[in-house]
Amino acid sequence: MDQGEEGDEEEAWLRLRPVEPLPSQCCGSGCSPCVFDVYQRDLARWEAARASKDRSLLSRERHSCPSKLSPETFLAFLISAVDRLTKDTYLVRFALPGNSQLGLRPGQHLILRGTVDDLEIQRAYTPISPANAEGYFEVLIKCYQTGLMSRYVRSWKAGDTAFWRGPFGGFFYKPNQFHGSFARLWKPLPKYTL
Repeated sequence: MDQGEEGDEEEAWLRLRPVEPLPSQCCGSGCSPCVFDVYQRDLARWEAARASKDRSLLSRERHSCPSKLSPETFLAFLISAVDRLTKDTYLVRFALPGNSQLGLRPGQHLILRGTVDDLEIQRAYTPISPANAEGYFEVLIKCYQTGLMSRYVRSWKAGDTAFWRGPFGGFFYKPNQFHGSFARLWKPLPKYTL
């Protein structure tokens, strides 16, 4: 291999190198995996592939059905409706293929990715649609005057696409999980006189 081919090969590998996320891409919710965890994993995969000169090590499993959420990969969802409920609150409906269900449990959330002024941002949101909703999920989003994600959300209209990953959240709601536990902890305060 001559020097020109070697340089082209090196450049090709550098184009495949994962891009380190910006601090603004972390939602700060303690997600597992965090965007930084995914980056470190992808970087290790890239370094191993480059060392062995085997690009097939870079391939990932592809998800053909958008309702098959992945905590590691953003998937595109079509916005089917945007309803402005108040001056700063939007109810957004996202389409799922066929009659599929999102499959989140109460206490779980998703990460939304957006781009504003060439800056990628990510925020966590909890769908509010019923767990058994078929063919869609809904998210209630409050927009702030100076919020970057708010600017992105305010630009949405039906037919646009948004990118989500998840689910995240280790706290799962279980009805009556603490039934009676708090009653045993409560003790009346002592009476004081002055």
